Amino acid sequence: MINSHYAWQLQPVADEKVRHDLSSQLHVSPTMAQLLANRGLKEADAAQAFLQPDLQTVHDSHQLHDMDKAVERIEQAIAANEKITVYGDYDADGITSTAVMYEALNEIGANVDYYIPDRFKDGYGPNADAYQRIITAGTKLIITVDNGVSGKDVIDNAMVQGVDVVVTDHHELPRELPNAVAIVHPRYPGSNYPFPDLSGVGVAFKVVWALQDEFPEEMLDLLAIGEIADVVSVTDENRALIGAGIQLLRQGMRPGIHALLQAAGVNEAQLTSTDIGFTIAPRLNALGRIADANAGVELLTTVDEQTGSRLAQQVEAANQKRRELVDQIMGEASAQAAHALDQPVLLLVGHNWHQGVLGIVASRIMDQTGKPTIVASANDGSEVAKASGRSIAGFNLFDALDPHRDLLTTFGGHPAACGLSFELSKTDELRAALLAEAQKQQFDSHKQIPLVVDAQLRAGDVNEQLYQEIQKLGPFGPGNEEPIFEFNDVQPSDVRTMGKNNDHLKFSLNGQVTVVAFNQGKLAPILEGQGGQVDLVAKLSVNEWQGKRTVQLLLTDIRVRGTVILDQRTSHLTANHFGQAGFYVVEDTRLRENIAPHVGDGKALSIDQAATTDFAGKAVTVVDCPKSLAAFTKIFEKDSASPALVRLLLFENNSVYLAGLPTRDDFAALYRFLARQANIQWPGQRTAVSRYLRINEVRLNLMINVFSEVGFVTISNGVLNLAKNTQKADLKQTDHYQAQLARYQAEQTLLYSNAGALAKWVLQCLKED
Repeated sequence: MINSHYAWQLQPVADEKVRHDLSSQLHVSPTMAQLLANRGLKEADAAQAFLQPDLQTVHDSHQLHDMDKAVERIEQAIAANEKITVYGDYDADGITSTAVMYEALNEIGANVDYYIPDRFKDGYGPNADAYQRIITAGTKLIITVDNGVSGKDVIDNAMVQGVDVVVTDHHELPRELPNAVAIVHPRYPGSNYPFPDLSGVGVAFKVVWALQDEFPEEMLDLLAIGEIADVVSVTDENRALIGAGIQLLRQGMRPGIHALLQAAGVNEAQLTSTDIGFTIAPRLNALGRIADANAGVELLTTVDEQTGSRLAQQVEAANQKRRELVDQIMGEASAQAAHALDQPVLLLVGHNWHQGVLGIVASRIMDQTGKPTIVASANDGSEVAKASGRSIAGFNLFDALDPHRDLLTTFGGHPAACGLSFELSKTDELRAALLAEAQKQQFDSHKQIPLVVDAQLRAGDVNEQLYQEIQKLGPFGPGNEEPIFEFNDVQPSDVRTMGKNNDHLKFSLNGQVTVVAFNQGKLAPILEGQGGQVDLVAKLSVNEWQGKRTVQLLLTDIRVRGTVILDQRTSHLTANHFGQAGFYVVEDTRLRENIAPHVGDGKALSIDQAATTDFAGKAVTVVDCPKSLAAFTKIFEKDSASPALVRLLLFENNSVYLAGLPTRDDFAALYRFLARQANIQWPGQRTAVSRYLRINEVRLNLMINVFSEVGFVTISNGVLNLAKNTQKADLKQTDHYQAQLARYQAEQTLLYSNAGALAKWVLQCLKED
């Protein structure tokens, strides 16, 4: 049995009349009608409005706190030709925010420049040295985008020097705010802005709108990228803004983005929010992680095709390097996580891990373990570790760390993600603080996270028409999640791994649709031959390859009901085979004695001991190949219920099946040979006799034992002779032949059948199939 990672919560089937009315009035499929009803859209008019979001629903930018103050100060700077510096951030939201603000100010004639801080030299947010360089270079007004609210000391110092700062930000507000000219923020305490979930680029866009006094529709493409990259709510005005931005992106108006999508192999004309989230955003983020994020602003704002193409190649190179670095770190980080799974929140600390990819590693470890994760690294002998954290529903990472700023040298972020640094000497204190905060928030890391499943489908329901209908519900993101479907009692086939390290998985569902599962390569041996025991939830996606477009499924979660049969048959045992928890059944006495110290007291069992042990819900490894199918069946005869897992190593040093069973002609040839040859040294001359008769030694040895059992031969003092006065006998009914036949049949089934047939036989043995 493999439990699902999430607690699946299937949406109730909508009222039949509601589904019928939506389907007939909107001309959509019953499945699409169900998806609309799931979103509370049970009337055709409301559903139609949802499917066609209107930019008229976007809120007036002047409703944002301090917007008028910000616009007034920027206008003064433009009128006086004061130098303005847009101070951004090195992630995709920060890069797009900078591009929006810089492009708008440049177009209206401002004396403007931009500065993207270096992740490693400057860190996140206002940096004192960077600000001083900007001020020294003549800047009179600094406009922060996607940062600033946590930079009180640096900003206050700039203000004292006579350089004004306008803060535009969306991050969590600290207790003490900077004394800036203006703080434009959708969640500013006491403000009346109706929608709190703009990202940095959303706030920058609103400032540009207020400054120009005209809706900057041409910048919606940049807004869509930044907002999706920052995983903000795709509801309210964001739905209309992002939807319009995606439409603009599909037109390929910006040379840099056009070249980037070409390099990534994305169909620009059919671009989706998923493409932005998994293609554009990671590539822009890679610049800030590996290279120079300033190139991202240039990529987004250039109007030159050659420049766009050149920069797109730089971005691709940075993204490839980012992947390599993540792969390098994951091994060490995963090993650390495996030894800390008793902790509700993981704090993993490495040395000389590339600090630009720590957030990605934290996210992957979180996905693997289901636990909030902070990944930190101190490089080049530094006593201060930089870190990135990622969290899951039920644990607010910002609230957990905010009361412990005395343990941190820098800190900022959201409930689900944060950046921080701390002295290595404070590591244990920080771990203790995280444990205390988990208890305070009553966070249970073992509790399954709910996963809302929209509907049940069959493999045959998946097609291009359904995919296109689903896309009309987009853009997708928090508040409007992409639909997830449940598929029950499926039969995986053509199971294979993909990727350089076989990390990913691909299989066919009932022979009708392909399923792709990223970072799930370890499931391959489990899924082979599970027949009818598998349920999964997945999203619809499209695979485009060499001009061919195919609808496929992207796996979200999976469960295997009943016993999992794990085929790990081997001809060479190593210590690594005995590191898993559970029972080990070993028929060979000496082998059992050898492995017993490796698996724990009472865990290495003989077949007779196994027959008296209840393995219900337990993991069982069958180490060597039993000498008969009856012996294998005997292992599980005590079970009150099925084992959770049966792992099959089935080691066999001398295969009877490969040697074969003797035929009637073999027995006749041996008898004739013995009638001619007397006083054969046995077993000393066994090899010579084997070669002469062209019968392998395993078969020959069995034949001599059979002849001895029925009295055809005598062996005295190592000398073999044909007996006198023999009587006719049925050789195949002898004990020796029957034992060898049982062993032959056991090996044939257990060692030499394919994975699917083996799994099916074992399930039948367990009475599950």
